[in-house]
Order: sequence, then C-alpha cells, then structure tokens
Amino acid sequence: MSRSTAAAAVAAALLVAVAARAALAQDTYSSRFDDTDLDAILADEGRVDQYVRCFLAEKDDDCDEVGRRVKAVLAEALTTDCAKCTERQKVGLPKTVRFLARERPDAWEQIQGKFDPKRRYAAAHPELSQ
Repeated sequence: MSRSTAAAAVAAALLVAVAARAALAQDTYSSRFDDTDLDAILADEGRVDQYVRCFLAEKDDDCDEVGRRVKAVLAEALTTDCAKCTERQKVGLPKTVRFLARERPDAWEQIQGKFDPKRRYAAAHPELSQ
C-alpha cells in the first residue's frame, strides 16, 4: 500500500469515527445539568412548585434554564422511556416521577396529561407510583 493510499485510508477511518461520535452524541440529551443536585431540589417545596408551574405553563416565563431544557424534552423522555437520556438522567427521571407520584399526585397527573397523555411511562414503570 502506498503512503498516499495509507494516508487516505487513515483519513477515511478518522472521518467515519468522527461522524459516528457525532451521531452518538445526538442520540442523548445534553448532559450539561447532570450534576444538578436533584435531592436538594426535591427537598425544597418552593423549587418543586416552581418546576411544576414551569412544566404546566404554556410559556416558559416561570422557568429557569434547567426547567426550560427539561420541559423541551419531557414529552419525548416520558413517551420513549428515557431512550435518549444519559445514565444520570435515567436515574433522575424515575426518582422524580416516584417523588411526584407519591408526594404531589395531582401535579404528576397534570404533568402526565400534558406530556404523556397515554401514560406510557407510568405503564412501563408501575412500581414508581406505589
């Protein structure tokens, strides 16, 4: 194999690797807020209220940046069983659902009605509301 052919093969392999990595990166939601202290949020009644208002509002006026980002993907995350979630998000979503189902059932019903009206996530995870 000539040097130019070998160089072309290496370049092609690198291009495929970069393209595959870019495709993989698009298959998950942003991990930007994965280090958010979910336990602290769930322990703070005011913050829980703020996020519930954010998720249920038609506009994003009641949302901070985290709320806007979650709201933007919440329907997809619930209806696809968190298919595009990062590993941290796959832990955080059921934790949040369990909390809402137990501590704020009315809010959870409203959120499901808006983002997952067929209740796919709840049907796939009945243990979360027990």
